[in-house]
Amino acid sequence: MENQRFKTEKEKSKFKRILEGILKLDTKELLAYWMNQEIEEAEMYYQLYTMSKEVNWDEQVSELFLNMYKECLEHAETLLRLYRTMYPGEEVVKVDLPALEVELSEEQLKDLVYRGRLREILEYLMGTEKIAHDVYEYLAKQTTDEEVKATLIWLADIENGHYEKLRKLYVKLFGESLEEEEE
Repeated sequence: MENQRFKTEKEKSKFKRILEGILKLDTKELLAYWMNQEIEEAEMYYQLYTMSKEVNWDEQVSELFLNMYKECLEHAETLLRLYRTMYPGEEVVKVDLPALEVELSEEQLKDLVYRGRLREILEYLMGTEKIAHDVYEYLAKQTTDEEVKATLIWLADIENGHYEKLRKLYVKLFGESLEEEEE
């Protein structure tokens, strides 16, 4: 699986290593990995929420970022409950694998928000959600472990839900779909 978002060979190579790493995770590690991803994503959405309030963007934008923040936290809590059910009494394992969804740094977020680049932010976020969906769907097809497959399909559905919420706001604000969707 190759994504057009990664332009350089270094970016493609890193993405491939992350994919290979995720495919090697067992269910326990996959749950721990994705729990951490949801927490990091929640932090990014919260930063976007607070900054969007500061620049007085359309209230729909701030509401969406706040809702995405809350959803990511709920997903992390759901994953933790699932982890605790499946592995009672065990500490959550640490997974040394880079983030699949490349989050923007606080500096990058500030630059985009304070320059009024909402379209670019939404396009970026939709891209990361689509990548995550496609990767989890791809990985689900690659594994023979039914438990891991079910978890990957569930994660793909979560990412698709995130994408759809962002896409709907994008269309509402800009009156058009992304060009890549139409290809």
